[in-house]
Parts: sequence; C-alpha cells; structure tokens
Amino acid sequence: MAHALWSRRIAAGFRQMLLALSGVVAIFYGFPSVALADQGDMRDIIVREFEAFDPNYRERRQHYAERLEALAAGIAAEQAAGNTLQCSEQLYLEAKWLLGYTANWNALEDKLERIERSLQDKDQNFASEQSPVDGFWGLCYDQWFMRVGATATAIGLLTSQGEPPHYRLRPRLRTGRELINYLQSLLISDIENTGIDNRGELSSLMTSYSTAAYKRDLQDILSGYVALDESIDWDEAREAAWFFIHGSQDTATGYWGAWYVIDGKIRKTTDLSITFHVVRYSKGEVDHWPQIIRTTLAIKDDPYPFGWRSGGKFNNHNLYDVASIFKFGWPHMSEEERRKARDEIRQMLLWSFENTLNPDGTYRHNPGYGDSYADEYYFGVSLLDVLGYWKPAERFWTDYPLEPALAGRADCCLIRQRVKAYGFESWAGAGALEKLERSCSVCPAQAVTQR
Repeated sequence: MAHALWSRRIAAGFRQMLLALSGVVAIFYGFPSVALADQGDMRDIIVREFEAFDPNYRERRQHYAERLEALAAGIAAEQAAGNTLQCSEQLYLEAKWLLGYTANWNALEDKLERIERSLQDKDQNFASEQSPVDGFWGLCYDQWFMRVGATATAIGLLTSQGEPPHYRLRPRLRTGRELINYLQSLLISDIENTGIDNRGELSSLMTSYSTAAYKRDLQDILSGYVALDESIDWDEAREAAWFFIHGSQDTATGYWGAWYVIDGKIRKTTDLSITFHVVRYSKGEVDHWPQIIRTTLAIKDDPYPFGWRSGGKFNNHNLYDVASIFKFGWPHMSEEERRKARDEIRQMLLWSFENTLNPDGTYRHNPGYGDSYADEYYFGVSLLDVLGYWKPAERFWTDYPLEPALAGRADCCLIRQRVKAYGFESWAGAGALEKLERSCSVCPAQAVTQR
C-alpha cells in the first residue's frame, strides 16, 4: 500500500526531477547496510572518528559536558519555578548539538557563556515570537535547521488551533532540487576529516520535512503564508521530501538513519528517532514493515539513537518512539512478534511508573537527557497516551483490562493539574496538556498550587 501510494505521488509531475537526480538514486542503493550485530559499537566508532580529527576530543568533551549539565539543571530549576526561559532553552539546545555532533569548541564556549548571561533575564517571552523579518521562529538559534524545527512545531500548534501565522515566511530552500541537494549533503558524515557528525541536523530536518510532506493542513498554511515576492513550488518540495525519505530507507533493516564514512567504506545505521518520525507522520504508510519490526525488537539493548537505551537506561522519550512503532506496525506483526511486543509494553509501563512518575502527579527531571522540565511531562504523557492507558478502546496491544500492577498508577487529572500549574509555554508543555485534555475524563475542579 505504501509503495503504491509512493508511486502515485511520483507520477504527479516529479519525473523530470528524478531523472536529473539519478546519481542520488545510485548513492541510495549502491551501498550495503552494516549488520545489526555491529550497530551497538557505532557510538564508540563515532568517538574514535572524532579523536582522529581532534586527539584531545574525549577530555574536551567531558569538560564541556559537565558545564552544560550544570546549566541544564539551572534552566530546569527556573522552569519548575515558573520562569519559562525560552531563549536560554534555545541556546542550551544548540549547545547540546554542538557538544554531541561537533568538535567546534570555540563555538561551544561562546554558547555556554551566552547561556550563563541569559539566565539573568527572567523575561524571555520574545524568544517564542515569530520573526517579522523572515517569518521563522527560534530567535535565539544561530543554526538555520533549528529555526526550521522551531517553525515547524509552531506552525503545527497554530494549525491545531485554527490560527494563521502573524508574518509571511521566507524559506531558504525554494526548489525541490535545492532540498534534495541539501538533505543528500547531510546523509553521509566524514567525521575524521570535517569534525562534524551530520546526524543531528539530518534528524531534525527529516522530522520537519516529514511533517510537511505528510500533513496536508500544514501544507495549506505553508502555501498560503509565504512572502508574496517568493517563488516556491510547494508540490515539488513535497515530492522532493518524499523522494529522499523513500530512497534513504535501508531495505535490509527497514530503518532510516545517518550514514558514515568509516575506513573508506559507507556504514548505514538504524536510527530509532528518525524512523519513529517517518513512521508517525506517515501514519504507518511505509515499506518494509517485517524488517522494521524485527529491527525494533533486536535493538532493545543498543545505545540511542541506534537502540532504546540512553546511558544504559530507558527513558520515556525513547520508549514512546518504540511504542509508536509498535502501534503502527501491529497489523504487520506475526502472533509471536505481538507476544514479544506485548511483553515489552508491559515492561515499558512498569519502568515508567517506577522510575519517572511521582505519586503527586509530577514527573522527575533528568537533566542529563531531557531538554527541559516540560519535556518530562510531554514524553511521559505521550507514552501513556499512545498505549491507550487512559482509553481502553485505544489499547491496540491488548483486549483485556490492565493488570493490577499497571492499573491506577497514573492519575490523568492529577498530572493535568500539574501541567496547568506550571504554566509551560513551550511546545512540549502545550503538547502534553493537549493529550491530557483529550485523555482525561471529567476531573474535579481542584487546582494544584504547590510546585
């Protein structure tokens, strides 16, 4: 079905561009993927590639990681106290990208100093506004791809609320060819020679363009709110995104992910996050489901983004990604695969309740992983939501009532009260509240005043 849908989209007028990009197709299909058994060591391999670029990489990274973690804890504490600190959060996210995906220590030092200065300003509402200059969001980001991500999120929220943007957009990429060339330039990283792992930027842009490629209501807003003096073929751009997404899927594993030049050869990776976003925004209309299911179950103990674990541990974010893939893949599973997935889902819920959710409806913050305190609520709630915890009719994985160890462990109304009391203004807070409003039954009119 997905392949037929893809074929119909290609027939819509994109054939000439595909012919012009035939060299890209050769790149997509010309390299075998690395065996799954070799995926677990990819993080170590990537570190070694950075060390080849900078022999002092480990020491410098550890130094800056400790500083960044301390700043993250400070931002989370301020947010828990009611100060949203939108600009500080954007600066932090960009610093996190610099630390995780580059060896650009000068840029990282500058970013950390800017975060420290920003914490003195408690009123940062300006950072959540749309730019009147180019129409994009994310005013405190320097990296263009991060502004694209912030803009896609903001427009998605406006779309759900039936509101238009205040200003018209001036996109940087105006043709399908420009988009394809840009995405293709990010697909393969040569860290030893550049000091940059493109995976972070690739993942962000694939998420943004997957959203635009699959959501018609979002496409309508984009088409209607572009600067009048800009000439953009949105159908061509959408087809370009489809072409890249379809062509960059690994047929052996079913997954999407970054590719790396390692010892002169191309190594493909299984990326849980990128695959989740493609599967989610396509609503499961993708090819190679048997491979996706086998891979998802096989990478349980591998490190993120190549598996379920971060720092050897689970977290609600990764488990939400896995649960979503299970949901869309359920019709394609064998009975044995469903049994395994069902067992994993039970363990996911137990782990989440025991390690992240407090009895008072608050979520614990892990500054070493979560980008903000609001994120803890968004991903904790999203995991419960996608598994139908509060709505039996949406429990795709079981027809039976929840077992005693799972039932009654998460009070939807109490969690909703907490989110309202914190007054999160980020996309994560708004997203968590939206899911809670949809999932909670009638709640008592009781406000939570203590934070």
